[in-house]
Amino acid sequence: MIRGIGTDLLDKKRIENLFLLYGEKFINKILSEREKEELQQKKNQDRQISYLSNNFACKEAFLKALGLGFSEGFSFKDIEVLRNRKGAPSLQLSKKACKKVETLGFKRFHITISDTEDYSLAFIVGEGK
Repeated sequence: MIRGIGTDLLDKKRIENLFLLYGEKFINKILSEREKEELQQKKNQDRQISYLSNNFACKEAFLKALGLGFSEGFSFKDIEVLRNRKGAPSLQLSKKACKKVETLGFKRFHITISDTEDYSLAFIVGEGK
């Protein structure tokens, strides 16, 4: 049964401005260590901005699917957005986030990310009891 859906549309310029203003401080706030490893594989700044924007949008969409916000006990690092060898995204949650998700009745999430030169879009469907 579908428990929640979430979507987020993000202007990449917003993320680019934060990245240029805060650099590593911004990256350290929103990405886990494994996400930072994926980011380092991106060889130019445009691809890095796309990666940051896509992950940011996905984390926002995830919380919208839950009906929560970052002020309710989640941090950006509690939600990892990783890609498999073919580039398909998946969510990996911290233990704290897993417990919260389980108490809300969610069991599984389906995620898709799309982007253009200017925008990132993430859509998540949460299933559960």
